[in-house]
Amino acid sequence: MSCSIGSGIGIACADLKRVGGVNKRVWLFNIDDLRTGIDVTQSYITTLNLITYATLYKFEGAKYSHSAEAKLVRTEAGNVSWEHTVNLKINNTTYLEDAVLEAMAVAELGAIVQTNNNEFFIFGAQNGLTCTEQVDPTGVKLGDDTSTTVKLSGSEPTLPKRLIIAPGTSGNSVQQTLFYLNSISSSSITA
Repeated sequence: MSCSIGSGIGIACADLKRVGGVNKRVWLFNIDDLRTGIDVTQSYITTLNLITYATLYKFEGAKYSHSAEAKLVRTEAGNVSWEHTVNLKINNTTYLEDAVLEAMAVAELGAIVQTNNNEFFIFGAQNGLTCTEQVDPTGVKLGDDTSTTVKLSGSEPTLPKRLIIAPGTSGNSVQQTLFYLNSISSSSITA
């Protein structure tokens, strides 16, 4: 068996005008809330098939607080997978938000991340992400960061899948995708 590529990747001026970072919003969903799994064999995803009354949960942080990455992992036998990681920085200030963080510690989640280039990616689309780290610091000095940091990670057979909702009544593809995500979201953990 021979595995091969089918095309190349070029570079254009627009490719040089990209910025790093993730938007201050990240949407999480319970993997068990999917009526049917996300088909990661597709080039991109156009909808989430959630069970009745299931929702996305929006987590907002300060600008440049969240991050995400996919790292190639190759075993000695030659198998390849991608380690998906989503890092959240959350300002939890109530016992209700503490309960959400405790639930995250044992949940199987998927994450939808909006980059600062207005692209939407689904991390953990097939196998889900689990909480591998959670730190809730008090800080030492008055100006120290007291945000809770959460690391979600998991192994997937593909890179994060793009979520692309076709242009419609809410505008272009980016506006339509935001409208779609917000229409199936509950309120965020932070005000």
